[in-house]
Amino acid sequence: MNTPVLTAFYILDLDRTLLDTEQAARLMRDAASWRNTDLAAELTQKIEDYTLYGESFSMHDFIVERVGEQELALIEQKYHELTLGQDLLNAGAKELMAYIDARPNSAFGILTFGSPKGQALKIEVSGLGAVPSLVTQETFKGEQISSWRDESGVYHLPAELGGQMAHTIVFVDDKPFSFKGLAADCHGYWVKSLYDAGMEKLPDYVVPVENLRSIIALEKLHP
Repeated sequence: MNTPVLTAFYILDLDRTLLDTEQAARLMRDAASWRNTDLAAELTQKIEDYTLYGESFSMHDFIVERVGEQELALIEQKYHELTLGQDLLNAGAKELMAYIDARPNSAFGILTFGSPKGQALKIEVSGLGAVPSLVTQETFKGEQISSWRDESGVYHLPAELGGQMAHTIVFVDDKPFSFKGLAADCHGYWVKSLYDAGMEKLPDYVVPVENLRSIIALEKLHP
């Protein structure tokens, strides 16, 4: 029995793409402050420093390093309380996922860089726990995505992203360097952000967009 091949699989970044990372970080700082104001101040400074240089920062790992697993569990419990009922997704995220769901023979998943436990927590509190997701340590996600392509041009998705096969990959991310090595038969959308270093090197099959809703509009123009 032949396994059906998807027409398109959409790979969506988490931080600053689907997730309002600033809001998520602010709520984590509030949760930390509830237990330890000095820790919250350190956390705030670390986030500002890492954001300035466009680097990923694991709040989870930092808190464990500073105060240990037991204290982290209490802070995360408070974090869950603070995020309950909050919409932590960026504008257009729900619409984009609904658009992909409605497309024939298409699916999507999350490919995010960072600490496995830290990213898993963000995915959980943002209501994306049911979405297939892979936490990677590869900075150049384009190269990783291209490595899934076989000689016939079909992409074999890892088990974490559903283990399916797809003829086409559509990759959405907020950092230009994430697209490095992305195969030319893929299609990319760079969601403009503070991190524009390297944007001049984007290949012509990666399209800059202002926001996630712009992706839907472009897709409908060029189905």
